Order: sequence, then C-alpha cells, then structure tokens
Amino acid sequence: MILIKLLACGMIIIPSTIMGIMMGKKYSNRVNNITSIINCLLVLETEIIHLSNPINVAFKNVDEKGNNKISCIFPNIVEILNSNREMSLFRAFKKELIVNRTKYNFTKEDEEIILSLAKVIGVTDKEEQKKHFNTVIQQLKIQRNQAIEESKKNEKLYKKLGVIFGLLLILILV
Repeated sequence: MILIKLLACGMIIIPSTIMGIMMGKKYSNRVNNITSIINCLLVLETEIIHLSNPINVAFKNVDEKGNNKISCIFPNIVEILNSNREMSLFRAFKKELIVNRTKYNFTKEDEEIILSLAKVIGVTDKEEQKKHFNTVIQQLKIQRNQAIEESKKNEKLYKKLGVIFGLLLILILV
C-alpha cells in the first residue's frame, strides 16, 4: 500500500515540476530570442547598408548566417511578400510576429521595437536606415537586460511553484 502511495506521489510531483520548469523556460527563451534577433539585425544592417542587397536577398542571407530559431523569421517574411505583392514589409513582419507569437516569446514591447524598424527598411535612405538600425538594436539591448532580470527572478519562481504545487496536491489527496 505504501508503495502505491509513493508511486502516486511521484506521478503527481514529477509532472507538476516539469510544468514549472517549462513555464520558467519561457523567460530564458525570451532572452535567447532577443539576443538572436539583435544578431540577425546586425547581419541585416550589413546586408542592406553596406552591401546594398535587395530585401529578399538580404533576408535570405540573414537566415543563412543567423542559423537559429529566430533567423527563420526572415525567409517567412519573404514568402509572405511573394505570395501577396500588395503587402508592405511592415504588415508582413507584423503578420509573422503575430502568427508565431508563442514560438518567439516576445513581449508586445519587443514586437513594437522590431516593427518600428520594419516601417523604414527599404523606404528611407541608407543614413536614415542606419540610424534606425542603431536605435532599434540599442532598444533591444535594453529589453534583453530587462528580460535577463525577469528570467533570473521568474524562472526560479516557476520551478519552485511547480514543486510546491505538486507537494500541495499530494497533501490534499493524502
């Protein structure tokens, strides 16, 4: 009988702990994704400003050089633009971010910063675009620092809450 109770306790605490870990992982994923988007934007800046590549070529190169979960945003945007020639780059970026919101773990502020750059890519001259790239990258670095702080605080919290929730369920059921 005791063995069955111990087994039941394990079947409660293990999934609740895993849920807590998964919920906490969202915070560290956001930090990694912001870092990745910053790196992708640096590559994109080089492609557009210095190499003068067209947007579709620049986005393809960002995906190849970025080689991470976030760099896949760029070929997806090119596909959206190719399928709908009337759509603006801003709307394509927005659509991609909204459709994959849970995949990227960006907050509304992160998305707004990224979208502010999408408004000017290919529309303004190189100097203006360079200013916007620098501004957006600086804003994203601030967001990354805030995400690191949130991650430190909340990731541990969710892990502990998962364990505590499992223990609470065991106390209630036993």
